[in-house]
Amino acid sequence: MPSIIPCPKCGEYAFHKSHTKNTYERIRKRILNQRPYRCHSCGYRAWIARNILKPKITSKQILIYISVFIISLLVSFFLKDYLF
Repeated sequence: MPSIIPCPKCGEYAFHKSHTKNTYERIRKRILNQRPYRCHSCGYRAWIARNILKPKITSKQILIYISVFIISLLVSFFLKDYLF
């Protein structure tokens, strides 16, 4: 899955999570709420806030989730009355 932001070095959308290399990086990861990411294309490594590369839920997706929830409630009430 391509990342949301491009690599600053090569411009490709190919960031993926990278492992921490030492104790300093593990502490930095926990304290600053950042993690290392590496570009698949060029190997560039950067520290990025965890929530930047995660896809955000849009209002359209929220409306779909709510409508599916309401429809499933209505179906369950109908089946409850119909079956019992």
